[in-house]
Amino acid sequence: MIKIEAPLKTVLRKYCHVECYNPQLIQEAIAKGHGFPYDIALVKAQLREAIDNQLITPEEYEELTEEDFDSQQDLQLWLERLFKELP
Repeated sequence: MIKIEAPLKTVLRKYCHVECYNPQLIQEAIAKGHGFPYDIALVKAQLREAIDNQLITPEEYEELTEEDFDSQQDLQLWLERLFKELP
């Protein structure tokens, strides 16, 4: 059962799916506001908290995005990268 809260959960599912991830698309959607009706400050705060407290497991992330990480450390590195790509 996924305990990740919205809007972070929605953003991960919609924009970080293994078949469609593109950081440029996320940045464009945020900048234009089209297709990204989420409070970016809240998304970033939720993501920062999830990273700092290791709140997202590889299994939970895979359930949302179909991206498979071999370890929590690998996932943490990826989430840090994602955080840095958000405006």
